[in-house]
Amino acid sequence: MQSLEVLTQSIKDRKLGHAILLESSDSVSLSASAESLAGQMLNTDSLHTHPDFFTLRPSGRSRFIRIGLKDERTRGSWPENTMRRLIDDLQKTANQGGHKVAIVYEAERMNKEAANAFLKTLEEPPPDTVLFLLTSRPYDLIDTIKSRCLSYKIPSTATLPSIEPWEAWKMTYWNWMGSLVEGWQRQKLCGAFFGFYGMILRLQNVIGLYRDKIWDEEKEKLRRELSDDEKTALEIGIERTVREKLFSEIADISTRFMKETAKSNDSNYMIYPLSDIIKSLEKSLALLQLNFNAPAALELFFLKSIRIWASASKNHN
Repeated sequence: MQSLEVLTQSIKDRKLGHAILLESSDSVSLSASAESLAGQMLNTDSLHTHPDFFTLRPSGRSRFIRIGLKDERTRGSWPENTMRRLIDDLQKTANQGGHKVAIVYEAERMNKEAANAFLKTLEEPPPDTVLFLLTSRPYDLIDTIKSRCLSYKIPSTATLPSIEPWEAWKMTYWNWMGSLVEGWQRQKLCGAFFGFYGMILRLQNVIGLYRDKIWDEEKEKLRRELSDDEKTALEIGIERTVREKLFSEIADISTRFMKETAKSNDSNYMIYPLSDIIKSLEKSLALLQLNFNAPAALELFFLKSIRIWASASKNHN
């Protein structure tokens, strides 16, 4: 059985554990799956307005889940979207006399203080409380958190909808690769060199369009107005997901181009640069995940691609 089927059946049988760690490379699918399960637990179609549903997300440009400090502005209560606030909310009696359900988004972003404060709740949860921890980077979660959860892998199902700027970009990228394999005269090299700068700008625009579209959809589900720090963190997280999906598509396009070109030319030399191209793409994506300057990371990939193609063409000739 798939993980979601197992969890759904566990909910029906009332045998679901109190701490569930959901892992997926696709944060959109991850959130949708967790929210579906939470809705089943609370028997509601209006999850984000249910009084016994709670959330915790990263905040700020550093995108950490913080422990929370009391101050005068909060009148002695813990600030919204902090670990202390979540723990305090979960200790209270359920408003509707049933379960309380919490989702911790991007659980690997808990800072040390927040993670340590959460351990006791994971060990001794309040009655009728279910905690869903979501992560796309399980290796960044501390072992003491992981060991207290039942872990399930969620398959990636969500795809980005087709939009004209992205379809046009993919065609431009295909043609750009085609220009690289036609020959390495100086004028063509100059055209390829300047061409990728235009593609970088256009790709940044595509990423922004997808980010804004997903953000508009996400904020419609939220139960309260987010702070500026929360908005910033959520938008950055959405942009990271978009980049990963687009880079995955770029890798697929590169693979398909090389295979089709090799077949039409009755030559296998086109296949040889493939692993180097994909490694370069993965390196740029890794830099982006470390908050490296996005245009610089993309520029690195395109420059590396030109060098790889040049070397392959020279060796072939």
